Amino acid sequence: MEFRAARPGEADELGRLVLGGVAHWGHDVNFPGAVASLKEHDMPTAAFIEANTVEALVGDGRVVGFYSLVDEPEFVDLVHMFLAVDRIGAGDGRRLFERATSVARGRADRMRILSDPAAKGFYAAMGANLEREIEAAPGFLLGLMWFDLGDRTDAR
Repeated sequence: MEFRAARPGEADELGRLVLGGVAHWGHDVNFPGAVASLKEHDMPTAAFIEANTVEALVGDGRVVGFYSLVDEPEFVDLVHMFLAVDRIGAGDGRRLFERATSVARGRADRMRILSDPAAKGFYAAMGANLEREIEAAPGFLLGLMWFDLGDRTDAR
């Protein structure tokens, strides 16, 4: 497994990882409004990949996961972090998160995560703290979480 910069031409492939995760957790059936909003506003596009930090985790000749970071004035935003469904539970989520936090260090003191309901426990286990829940669509609550990246003046 290795990390590399995602390519703008891979936007559709990354989008399939997003939608695969959404379907895996049943959101497409249980929260169709949230999924429709995701498809309209929050899918990785070629322009997004070109403008932001987006890295793919590649193994077995395919992209098995990716994350994206957006620098905001007061924090780094973990916008996407998705795995191929067959890689859930194999340690790749931890790899993605550790890589994302490593890359984000030095850019800000903390990282914001708007967590899918099914991923809140994962992010908490990684050390993120839940501030509150935000209703993204009727009955669909995202966790507003923060991860401490440390003092950016100490980053190397």
